[in-house]
Amino acid sequence: MVTIGISEKHLLEVYSDPYITKIGHDHRPASPIQHPNATYLSAWVDGKFSGAFLVIKQSAVELELHALLKKSALKESRNLGMACLAWAFAQPILRVTAYIIEGLEMAKNYCIKLGFKIEGCRRSACVQNGIVKDVYVLGMTRQEWSAI
Repeated sequence: MVTIGISEKHLLEVYSDPYITKIGHDHRPASPIQHPNATYLSAWVDGKFSGAFLVIKQSAVELELHALLKKSALKESRNLGMACLAWAFAQPILRVTAYIIEGLEMAKNYCIKLGFKIEGCRRSACVQNGIVKDVYVLGMTRQEWSAI
């Protein structure tokens, strides 16, 4: 189950989890984003907090999605991701976008299994642990979501 909002306790739990903090990069460590365009959705499995999704409104037609799921939620990650996408496409948007750092192949494959398409690569777009990395751009349109 995915619900809108997140408690401060759960937000800190997500961003202190070593399984999740690997998404951080040198110029922007993994930490909560407090901004009017940022919304957190809490992820729950059998009544237990299992992580979150960060949704960033990029424009009137596009949301950027980030999965911040705990390792214990892996078995339910597809169901949770689909619930996040259902919430996103209940908004008046045309598309969702996910940016995946090179080397996070599990995250990229997760998005593809949810129905995202690889749209491109931002070359040398971030630095992680002193290593310059590309960032994959994956997207899903409303039409693609409707076909799932």
